[in-house]
Amino acid sequence: MPVHYNTHTKEPYLRLPTPLSNIIITPHRLSQLEETVAAQVRLLNEPTIYLNLEGPPYPYLPEHGEEWVKRKCDDGEPVVSAVRAEFENPDTEKPFFDSCPFTVIREVTEQGPETGDPLKDVLIGDIGMDRYSFYEEGYGTEKRAEAQRLNNELSAGDRRIVWSIGDFLSPSHHGRGIMTLAMRTVLQDWGVPRMNIHLLKSCAFVENKGSLRVFEKNNFEVVCTLKDWAPVSESRGGGTKSLVIVNWKGL
Repeated sequence: MPVHYNTHTKEPYLRLPTPLSNIIITPHRLSQLEETVAAQVRLLNEPTIYLNLEGPPYPYLPEHGEEWVKRKCDDGEPVVSAVRAEFENPDTEKPFFDSCPFTVIREVTEQGPETGDPLKDVLIGDIGMDRYSFYEEGYGTEKRAEAQRLNNELSAGDRRIVWSIGDFLSPSHHGRGIMTLAMRTVLQDWGVPRMNIHLLKSCAFVENKGSLRVFEKNNFEVVCTLKDWAPVSESRGGGTKSLVIVNWKGL
């Protein structure tokens, strides 16, 4: 089974392949709320990260992080519990899920000598999959809202769902191929087998060359470039940015 199981903490997780097997992707942990929020505040106020993101508020405050982690824990718990049950009872039915609870990228700093279970780790990034927002239809348009509505109404496992993927990684870990393998791992170990993903699109600001390389290495192709398209909040400098839309061609 592509999903691993920490017998020490009872936590399911994904593990990157060699030579990056010290990197894992886990659900959020409410037990580490303070630690996680501190790491998020540090990373999401880093210019090399927040200037390439559209969604999180800036400046990113502790209350933003606390709300986010609690919501992610609540949203992910049903899936995490179901996966845990699969390990404890291999005969448990394995349905398609409507989300991926494995979003927190961590570097393992200590593992069990006999089991190999991660015992200590540090948060270094985030990766998430959501239903696609249809950026090419234009912000605030009825056409975009209708496309989102129809896509969101499709049931879990429906191969017609258009998904999207986004991520960020600590600058201290750039240049090591971590995000390329993290994206590949999430797709091949969870997105395809457990969400039945067939359609996947995403985007990056045109100047975000690092993310565009990660997409390229994961078999995405450029669909189009939308010039001066995405509105930028005043806290991030205002104006608009050009978006590159990419489409996944499969594993």
